[in-house]
Amino acid sequence: MIQRTFCLLATLAVCAWLVWTRLIWQPIDGVPVIVVDIDTLRADRLGAYGYERETSPHLDAFARDAAFFRWTFSQAPNTPPSQSSILTSLYPTTHGKFRNQAVLPAAATTLAEALSAAGYRTAAFADGGLMAGGFGFEQGFDTYDDEGGRLRVIGPKVVDWIDSTLRSGDRRPFFLFIHTYDVHTPYEVSPARFRDRFLESLERPDREFLAGVSAAMSEAERRNKAGQPSPLDALQLQWIEALYDGGIRHVDWWFGKFIGVLRQRQLLEQAIVVVISDHGDAFQEHGRLLHAVTYSPVTRIPFMLRAPGGRGAGVYDEVVQSIDLMPTVLDLLDLEIPHQAQGQSLRPLLEGGALPQQLAFTSDPHATRFTVTTTRHRLHWRPEGGSTELYAYRDDPLEQVPLDDPETEERLLAQVGQWLETTQSTQLQESAEVETIDDELTRQLRALGYLD
Repeated sequence: MIQRTFCLLATLAVCAWLVWTRLIWQPIDGVPVIVVDIDTLRADRLGAYGYERETSPHLDAFARDAAFFRWTFSQAPNTPPSQSSILTSLYPTTHGKFRNQAVLPAAATTLAEALSAAGYRTAAFADGGLMAGGFGFEQGFDTYDDEGGRLRVIGPKVVDWIDSTLRSGDRRPFFLFIHTYDVHTPYEVSPARFRDRFLESLERPDREFLAGVSAAMSEAERRNKAGQPSPLDALQLQWIEALYDGGIRHVDWWFGKFIGVLRQRQLLEQAIVVVISDHGDAFQEHGRLLHAVTYSPVTRIPFMLRAPGGRGAGVYDEVVQSIDLMPTVLDLLDLEIPHQAQGQSLRPLLEGGALPQQLAFTSDPHATRFTVTTTRHRLHWRPEGGSTELYAYRDDPLEQVPLDDPETEERLLAQVGQWLETTQSTQLQESAEVETIDDELTRQLRALGYLD
Protein backbone atom coordinates (compact mmCIF):
# COMPACT_ATOMS: atom_id res chain seq x y z
CA MET A 1 0.00 0.00 0.00
CA ILE A 2 2.82 2.40 0.94
CA GLN A 3 4.71 1.59 -2.27
CA ARG A 4 1.58 2.14 -4.38
CA THR A 5 0.93 5.50 -2.66
CA PHE A 6 4.53 6.57 -3.23
CA CYS A 7 4.30 5.69 -6.94
CA LEU A 8 1.04 7.60 -7.26
CA LEU A 9 2.55 10.68 -5.60
CA ALA A 10 5.63 10.47 -7.81
CA THR A 11 3.46 10.22 -10.92
CA LEU A 12 1.40 13.22 -9.83
CA ALA A 13 4.57 15.20 -9.16
CA VAL A 14 5.90 14.44 -12.65
CA CYS A 15 2.58 15.41 -14.23
CA ALA A 16 2.48 18.62 -12.22
CA TRP A 17 6.02 19.45 -13.34
CA LEU A 18 5.10 18.85 -16.99
CA VAL A 19 1.97 21.02 -16.69
CA TRP A 20 3.96 23.75 -14.91
CA THR A 21 6.64 23.68 -17.61
CA ARG A 22 4.04 23.95 -20.38
CA LEU A 23 2.29 26.84 -18.64
CA ILE A 24 5.53 28.62 -17.94
CA TRP A 25 6.99 28.46 -21.40
CA GLN A 26 4.10 29.02 -23.70
CA PRO A 27 4.71 32.33 -25.58
CA ILE A 28 3.89 35.44 -23.56
CA ASP A 29 1.47 37.04 -25.98
CA GLY A 30 0.65 40.72 -25.83
CA VAL A 31 1.75 41.51 -22.29
CA PRO A 32 3.01 44.96 -21.23
CA VAL A 33 6.75 45.58 -21.45
CA ILE A 34 8.34 48.03 -18.99
CA VAL A 35 12.05 48.91 -19.10
CA VAL A 36 13.59 50.94 -16.27
CA ASP A 37 16.92 52.31 -17.52
CA ILE A 38 19.00 53.79 -14.66
CA ASP A 39 21.79 55.77 -16.29
CA THR A 40 25.29 55.46 -14.77
CA LEU A 41 24.45 52.63 -12.34
CA ARG A 42 27.37 50.23 -11.91
CA ALA A 43 26.41 46.71 -10.91
CA ASP A 44 28.80 46.27 -8.00
CA ARG A 45 27.13 49.10 -6.04
CA LEU A 46 23.95 47.04 -5.52
CA GLY A 47 23.44 44.59 -2.69
CA ALA A 48 22.30 41.91 -5.11
CA TYR A 49 25.76 42.06 -6.69
CA GLY A 50 27.55 41.82 -3.35
CA TYR A 51 27.84 45.43 -2.17
CA GLU A 52 27.93 45.75 1.62
CA ARG A 53 26.46 49.25 1.94
CA GLU A 54 22.63 49.18 1.95
CA THR A 55 22.02 51.07 -1.27
CA SER A 56 19.34 48.96 -2.93
CA PRO A 57 16.87 46.96 -0.79
CA HIS A 58 14.03 47.28 -3.33
CA LEU A 59 16.15 46.46 -6.36
CA ASP A 60 17.61 43.51 -4.45
CA ALA A 61 14.11 42.22 -3.67
CA PHE A 62 13.18 42.57 -7.34
CA ALA A 63 16.32 40.64 -8.34
CA ARG A 64 15.32 37.72 -6.13
CA ASP A 65 12.07 37.35 -8.08
CA ALA A 66 13.57 37.92 -11.53
CA ALA A 67 16.03 36.45 -13.97
CA PHE A 68 19.13 37.99 -12.44
CA PHE A 69 22.19 38.20 -14.69
CA ARG A 70 25.37 38.61 -12.64
CA TRP A 71 27.79 39.21 -15.51
CA THR A 72 26.27 41.63 -18.00
CA PHE A 73 28.50 44.00 -19.94
CA SER A 74 27.55 47.13 -21.84
CA GLN A 75 28.73 47.81 -25.36
CA ALA A 76 30.26 51.18 -24.47
CA PRO A 77 31.19 53.13 -21.32
CA ASN A 78 29.20 56.26 -22.24
CA THR A 79 25.59 57.12 -22.95
CA PRO A 80 25.17 57.74 -26.72
CA PRO A 81 26.63 54.46 -28.04
CA SER A 82 25.55 52.33 -25.08
CA GLN A 83 21.91 53.46 -25.04
CA SER A 84 21.80 53.05 -28.81
CA SER A 85 22.97 49.47 -28.43
CA ILE A 86 20.37 48.72 -25.74
CA LEU A 87 17.53 49.99 -27.93
CA THR A 88 18.70 48.48 -31.26
CA SER A 89 20.67 45.32 -30.38
CA LEU A 90 23.53 46.66 -32.51
CA TYR A 91 27.17 47.11 -31.57
CA PRO A 92 28.47 50.70 -31.70
CA THR A 93 30.80 49.64 -34.51
CA THR A 94 27.64 48.88 -36.52
CA HIS A 95 25.20 51.64 -35.53
CA GLY A 96 28.03 54.20 -35.50
CA LYS A 97 26.59 56.52 -32.85
CA PHE A 98 29.73 57.24 -30.84
CA ARG A 99 29.72 61.03 -30.64
CA ASN A 100 27.52 62.99 -28.25
CA GLN A 101 26.00 65.05 -31.08
CA ALA A 102 25.47 62.08 -33.44
CA VAL A 103 21.97 60.94 -34.41
CA LEU A 104 21.01 57.27 -34.33
CA PRO A 105 20.66 56.19 -37.99
CA ALA A 106 17.06 55.71 -39.12
CA ALA A 107 18.12 52.39 -40.68
CA ALA A 108 18.51 50.94 -37.18
CA THR A 109 15.36 49.17 -35.98
CA THR A 110 14.62 50.02 -32.35
CA LEU A 111 12.77 47.89 -29.82
CA ALA A 112 10.01 50.53 -29.87
CA GLU A 113 9.67 50.19 -33.64
CA ALA A 114 9.53 46.40 -33.46
CA LEU A 115 6.85 46.48 -30.76
CA SER A 116 4.91 49.24 -32.49
CA ALA A 117 4.79 47.11 -35.65
CA ALA A 118 3.35 44.31 -33.50
CA GLY A 119 0.51 46.55 -32.33
CA TYR A 120 1.93 47.98 -29.12
CA ARG A 121 1.36 51.47 -27.78
CA THR A 122 4.80 52.90 -27.07
CA ALA A 123 5.87 55.63 -24.66
CA ALA A 124 9.17 56.87 -23.29
CA PHE A 125 9.93 59.24 -20.44
CA ALA A 126 13.59 60.18 -20.78
CA ASP A 127 15.69 62.47 -18.64
CA GLY A 128 16.70 64.79 -21.48
CA GLY A 129 20.36 65.60 -22.01
CA LEU A 130 21.99 63.09 -24.33
CA MET A 131 18.69 61.14 -24.38
CA ALA A 132 16.73 64.10 -25.77
CA GLY A 133 14.52 63.78 -28.82
CA GLY A 134 16.45 64.67 -31.94
CA PHE A 135 19.31 62.25 -31.18
CA GLY A 136 17.27 59.40 -32.69
CA PHE A 137 16.17 57.59 -29.54
CA GLU A 138 12.58 58.63 -30.20
CA GLN A 139 12.29 56.23 -33.17
CA GLY A 140 9.17 54.08 -32.79
CA PHE A 141 7.67 55.86 -29.77
CA ASP A 142 4.15 57.29 -29.96
CA THR A 143 5.06 59.46 -26.96
CA TYR A 144 8.61 60.60 -26.28
CA ASP A 145 8.73 62.95 -23.29
CA ASP A 146 12.28 64.28 -22.87
CA GLU A 147 11.57 67.22 -20.58
CA GLY A 148 13.76 65.61 -17.92
CA GLY A 149 13.77 66.86 -14.36
CA ARG A 150 14.93 63.55 -12.88
CA LEU A 151 12.52 61.24 -11.08
CA ARG A 152 10.96 64.11 -9.15
CA VAL A 153 9.34 65.13 -12.45
CA ILE A 154 9.48 61.91 -14.46
CA GLY A 155 8.02 59.62 -11.79
CA PRO A 156 4.57 61.25 -11.50
CA LYS A 157 4.33 61.53 -15.31
CA VAL A 158 4.94 57.79 -15.64
CA VAL A 159 2.20 56.94 -13.15
CA ASP A 160 -0.22 59.37 -14.83
CA TRP A 161 0.52 57.80 -18.22
CA ILE A 162 -0.09 54.29 -16.89
CA ASP A 163 -3.38 55.31 -15.28
CA SER A 164 -4.62 57.18 -18.35
CA THR A 165 -3.69 54.20 -20.53
CA LEU A 166 -5.58 51.79 -18.28
CA ARG A 167 -8.63 54.11 -18.23
CA SER A 168 -8.65 54.65 -21.98
CA GLY A 169 -10.23 51.32 -22.81
CA ASP A 170 -7.55 50.74 -25.46
CA ARG A 171 -6.84 47.02 -25.13
CA ARG A 172 -3.53 47.11 -26.96
CA PRO A 173 -0.51 46.13 -24.87
CA PHE A 174 2.02 48.84 -24.17
CA PHE A 175 5.78 49.34 -24.10
CA LEU A 176 6.94 51.84 -21.47
CA PHE A 177 10.57 53.01 -21.36
CA ILE A 178 11.74 55.00 -18.31
CA HIS A 179 15.16 56.62 -18.25
CA THR A 180 16.67 58.60 -15.37
CA TYR A 181 19.92 60.46 -14.66
CA ASP A 182 19.37 60.43 -10.89
CA VAL A 183 22.57 58.42 -10.30
CA HIS A 184 24.58 60.52 -12.80
CA THR A 185 26.68 63.53 -11.80
CA PRO A 186 26.15 65.97 -10.20
CA TYR A 187 25.76 63.55 -7.29
CA GLU A 188 25.14 66.34 -4.80
CA VAL A 189 21.70 67.23 -6.20
CA SER A 190 19.99 64.12 -4.81
CA PRO A 191 17.30 64.86 -2.20
CA ALA A 192 19.05 65.63 1.08
CA ARG A 193 17.77 62.64 3.04
CA PHE A 194 19.29 60.31 0.45
CA ARG A 195 22.31 62.43 -0.46
CA ASP A 196 23.49 62.57 3.15
CA ARG A 197 22.62 59.01 4.13
CA PHE A 198 26.16 57.61 3.87
CA LEU A 199 28.06 60.80 4.74
CA GLU A 200 27.45 60.91 8.48
CA SER A 201 30.40 58.73 9.48
CA LEU A 202 32.87 60.48 7.17
CA GLU A 203 35.27 63.30 7.90
CA ARG A 204 34.45 66.39 5.83
CA PRO A 205 36.84 67.35 3.02
CA ASP A 206 37.96 70.96 2.58
CA ARG A 207 35.40 73.66 1.78
CA GLU A 208 36.66 74.28 -1.75
CA PHE A 209 36.04 70.64 -2.67
CA LEU A 210 32.61 70.61 -1.01
CA ALA A 211 31.59 73.75 -2.91
CA GLY A 212 31.87 71.91 -6.22
CA VAL A 213 32.22 68.14 -5.88
CA SER A 214 31.25 67.28 -9.46
CA ALA A 215 33.32 70.15 -10.82
CA ALA A 216 36.33 68.78 -8.94
CA MET A 217 35.74 65.35 -10.47
CA SER A 218 35.48 66.81 -13.97
CA GLU A 219 38.67 68.85 -13.51
CA ALA A 220 40.58 65.84 -12.20
CA GLU A 221 39.45 63.77 -15.17
CA ARG A 222 40.33 66.57 -17.60
CA ARG A 223 43.86 66.60 -16.21
CA ASN A 224 44.05 62.81 -16.48
CA LYS A 225 43.19 62.98 -20.16
CA ALA A 226 45.78 65.72 -20.66
CA GLY A 227 48.48 63.52 -19.16
CA GLN A 228 48.68 65.59 -15.99
CA PRO A 229 47.20 63.25 -13.35
CA SER A 230 45.79 65.04 -10.33
CA PRO A 231 43.98 62.31 -8.38
CA LEU A 232 41.49 63.00 -5.65
CA ASP A 233 42.76 62.15 -2.18
CA ALA A 234 41.33 59.29 -0.13
CA LEU A 235 38.89 61.48 1.82
CA GLN A 236 37.57 63.19 -1.32
CA LEU A 237 37.12 59.81 -2.97
CA GLN A 238 35.20 58.43 0.02
CA TRP A 239 32.97 61.50 -0.10
CA ILE A 240 32.04 61.22 -3.78
CA GLU A 241 31.43 57.48 -3.47
CA ALA A 242 29.10 58.08 -0.54
CA LEU A 243 27.23 60.72 -2.58
CA TYR A 244 26.97 58.31 -5.50
CA ASP A 245 25.63 55.59 -3.22
CA GLY A 246 23.09 58.06 -1.82
CA GLY A 247 21.84 58.68 -5.35
CA ILE A 248 21.38 54.94 -5.82
CA ARG A 249 19.41 54.75 -2.57
CA HIS A 250 17.14 57.52 -3.87
CA VAL A 251 16.45 55.68 -7.14
CA ASP A 252 15.91 52.47 -5.20
CA TRP A 253 13.32 54.22 -3.01
CA TRP A 254 11.50 55.42 -6.13
CA PHE A 255 11.72 51.94 -7.68
CA GLY A 256 10.09 50.41 -4.61
CA LYS A 257 7.21 52.89 -4.92
CA PHE A 258 6.94 52.17 -8.66
CA ILE A 259 6.76 48.41 -8.10
CA GLY A 260 3.97 49.13 -5.62
CA VAL A 261 2.11 51.05 -8.33
CA LEU A 262 2.48 48.14 -10.75
CA ARG A 263 1.25 45.72 -8.11
CA GLN A 264 -1.77 47.90 -7.23
CA ARG A 265 -2.71 48.18 -10.93
CA GLN A 266 -2.35 44.40 -11.28
CA LEU A 267 0.42 44.91 -13.84
CA LEU A 268 3.39 43.37 -12.04
CA GLU A 269 2.25 39.79 -12.53
CA GLN A 270 1.24 40.44 -16.14
CA ALA A 271 4.19 42.39 -17.48
CA ILE A 272 7.76 41.88 -18.57
CA VAL A 273 9.68 44.28 -16.31
CA VAL A 274 13.36 44.98 -16.97
CA VAL A 275 15.98 46.91 -14.98
CA ILE A 276 19.16 47.81 -16.83
CA SER A 277 21.83 50.51 -17.06
CA ASP A 278 24.05 51.82 -19.84
CA HIS A 279 27.28 52.06 -17.80
CA GLY A 280 28.67 52.95 -14.38
CA ASP A 281 31.17 55.47 -13.06
CA ALA A 282 34.84 54.92 -12.20
CA PHE A 283 36.32 55.93 -8.86
CA GLN A 284 40.02 55.91 -9.74
CA GLU A 285 40.27 52.11 -9.95
CA HIS A 286 42.57 52.75 -12.93
CA GLY A 287 43.38 56.35 -12.14
CA ARG A 288 40.24 57.57 -13.90
CA LEU A 289 36.92 59.10 -12.89
CA LEU A 290 33.46 59.25 -14.49
CA HIS A 291 32.86 57.03 -17.52
CA ALA A 292 35.25 56.94 -20.46
CA VAL A 293 37.08 53.62 -19.99
CA THR A 294 35.98 50.04 -20.66
CA TYR A 295 37.19 48.42 -17.44
CA SER A 296 34.65 46.35 -15.49
CA PRO A 297 33.75 48.99 -12.87
CA VAL A 298 32.26 51.07 -15.70
CA THR A 299 31.01 48.47 -18.18
CA ARG A 300 29.67 45.75 -15.88
CA ILE A 301 26.01 46.71 -15.55
CA PRO A 302 22.93 45.45 -13.70
CA PHE A 303 20.42 43.48 -15.74
CA MET A 304 17.28 41.93 -14.25
CA LEU A 305 14.26 40.69 -16.19
CA ARG A 306 11.02 39.65 -14.55
CA ALA A 307 8.66 37.73 -16.81
CA PRO A 308 4.96 37.44 -15.91
CA GLY A 309 4.53 35.54 -12.68
CA GLY A 310 8.28 35.50 -12.08
CA ARG A 311 8.82 32.86 -14.74
CA GLY A 312 12.41 31.83 -15.22
CA ALA A 313 13.52 33.60 -12.05
CA GLY A 314 16.97 32.64 -10.87
CA VAL A 315 20.61 33.65 -10.78
CA TYR A 316 22.50 33.32 -14.07
CA ASP A 317 26.30 33.42 -14.23
CA GLU A 318 26.61 33.33 -18.01
CA VAL A 319 28.22 36.26 -19.85
CA VAL A 320 25.52 38.38 -21.46
CA GLN A 321 25.41 41.83 -23.11
CA SER A 322 23.08 44.81 -23.09
CA ILE A 323 22.31 44.12 -26.78
CA ASP A 324 20.63 40.88 -25.63
CA LEU A 325 17.71 42.82 -24.12
CA MET A 326 15.84 43.48 -27.38
CA PRO A 327 15.96 39.92 -28.84
CA THR A 328 15.09 38.44 -25.44
CA VAL A 329 11.96 40.56 -25.04
CA LEU A 330 10.81 39.91 -28.61
CA ASP A 331 11.46 36.17 -28.28
CA LEU A 332 9.49 35.97 -25.03
CA LEU A 333 6.60 37.65 -26.87
CA ASP A 334 6.98 35.21 -29.77
CA LEU A 335 7.68 38.13 -32.11
CA GLU A 336 10.13 38.19 -34.97
CA ILE A 337 13.61 39.43 -34.09
CA PRO A 338 14.94 41.92 -36.68
CA HIS A 339 17.52 40.26 -38.92
CA GLN A 340 20.05 43.01 -38.17
CA ALA A 341 20.02 42.35 -34.40
CA GLN A 342 23.46 41.34 -33.13
CA GLY A 343 22.48 40.28 -29.61
CA GLN A 344 21.07 36.88 -28.74
CA SER A 345 17.85 35.89 -27.02
CA LEU A 346 18.34 34.72 -23.45
CA ARG A 347 15.11 32.73 -23.53
CA PRO A 348 17.00 29.41 -23.85
CA LEU A 349 18.68 30.16 -20.51
CA LEU A 350 15.35 30.91 -18.85
CA GLU A 351 14.04 27.59 -20.15
CA GLY A 352 16.91 25.68 -18.57
CA GLY A 353 19.07 25.47 -21.68
CA ALA A 354 22.38 26.98 -22.73
CA LEU A 355 23.50 29.93 -24.83
CA PRO A 356 25.17 29.43 -28.22
CA GLN A 357 27.99 31.76 -27.16
CA GLN A 358 29.21 33.64 -24.13
CA LEU A 359 31.18 36.60 -25.42
CA ALA A 360 30.75 40.32 -24.86
CA PHE A 361 32.38 43.10 -26.89
CA THR A 362 32.82 46.71 -25.82
CA SER A 363 34.21 49.82 -27.56
CA ASP A 364 35.43 53.04 -25.98
CA PRO A 365 33.88 56.42 -26.98
CA HIS A 366 36.41 56.96 -29.77
CA ALA A 367 36.58 53.36 -31.08
CA THR A 368 40.28 53.31 -30.14
CA ARG A 369 40.03 50.64 -27.47
CA PHE A 370 38.18 47.32 -27.72
CA THR A 371 37.39 44.80 -25.01
CA VAL A 372 36.30 41.16 -25.25
CA THR A 373 34.83 39.30 -22.28
CA THR A 374 34.75 35.51 -22.08
CA THR A 375 33.56 33.25 -19.27
CA ARG A 376 36.93 33.71 -17.51
CA HIS A 377 38.85 36.64 -18.98
CA ARG A 378 38.62 40.22 -20.21
CA LEU A 379 41.12 41.44 -22.79
CA HIS A 380 41.54 45.18 -23.45
CA TRP A 381 43.23 46.02 -26.74
CA ARG A 382 44.40 49.33 -28.21
CA PRO A 383 45.06 48.85 -31.94
CA GLU A 384 47.27 51.94 -32.03
CA GLY A 385 50.48 50.67 -30.49
CA GLY A 386 49.06 47.17 -30.02
CA SER A 387 48.97 47.29 -26.20
CA THR A 388 46.88 44.71 -24.35
CA GLU A 389 45.73 44.04 -20.78
CA LEU A 390 44.32 40.71 -19.64
CA TYR A 391 42.35 40.12 -16.43
CA ALA A 392 40.64 37.18 -14.70
CA TYR A 393 37.68 39.41 -13.91
CA ARG A 394 35.61 36.98 -11.86
CA ASP A 395 38.38 36.68 -9.31
CA ASP A 396 39.46 40.29 -9.85
CA PRO A 397 36.24 42.23 -10.60
CA LEU A 398 37.93 45.65 -10.42
CA GLU A 399 40.61 44.44 -12.84
CA GLN A 400 43.60 45.42 -10.73
CA VAL A 401 46.00 42.50 -11.38
CA PRO A 402 46.99 42.04 -15.06
CA LEU A 403 47.75 38.47 -16.16
CA ASP A 404 50.78 37.31 -18.14
CA ASP A 405 49.25 34.73 -20.47
CA PRO A 406 50.38 35.25 -24.09
CA GLU A 407 48.50 32.21 -25.38
CA THR A 408 45.13 33.45 -24.04
CA GLU A 409 45.88 36.98 -25.29
CA GLU A 410 46.59 35.71 -28.80
CA ARG A 411 43.37 33.68 -28.86
CA LEU A 412 41.24 36.58 -27.64
CA LEU A 413 42.91 39.04 -30.02
CA ALA A 414 41.85 36.79 -32.88
CA GLN A 415 38.25 36.88 -31.58
CA VAL A 416 38.29 40.68 -31.33
CA GLY A 417 39.68 40.95 -34.85
CA GLN A 418 37.02 38.67 -36.28
CA TRP A 419 34.25 40.53 -34.42
CA LEU A 420 35.56 43.91 -35.56
CA GLU A 421 35.70 42.80 -39.18
CA THR A 422 32.13 41.47 -39.01
CA THR A 423 30.56 44.47 -37.29
CA GLN A 424 32.34 47.05 -39.42
CA SER A 425 31.25 45.25 -42.57
CA THR A 426 27.61 45.69 -41.47
CA GLN A 427 28.00 49.33 -40.41
CA LEU A 428 25.02 51.52 -41.16
CA GLN A 429 25.41 54.79 -43.01
CA GLU A 430 27.44 57.52 -41.35
CA SER A 431 25.59 59.04 -38.42
CA ALA A 432 24.30 62.54 -39.02
CA GLU A 433 24.78 65.19 -36.35
CA VAL A 434 22.05 67.18 -34.64
CA GLU A 435 22.04 70.61 -36.28
CA THR A 436 20.82 72.83 -33.45
CA ILE A 437 20.77 72.54 -29.66
CA ASP A 438 18.19 74.79 -28.04
CA ASP A 439 18.61 76.65 -24.76
CA GLU A 440 16.84 74.03 -22.66
CA LEU A 441 18.97 71.17 -23.99
CA THR A 442 22.07 73.31 -23.50
CA ARG A 443 21.05 73.80 -19.85
CA GLN A 444 20.52 70.06 -19.39
CA LEU A 445 23.86 69.14 -20.97
CA ARG A 446 25.70 71.72 -18.88
CA ALA A 447 24.06 70.42 -15.69
CA LEU A 448 25.22 66.90 -16.55
CA GLY A 449 28.78 68.06 -17.12
CA TYR A 450 28.85 67.70 -20.91
CA LEU A 451 29.33 71.41 -21.56
CA ASP A 452 31.70 73.84 -19.84
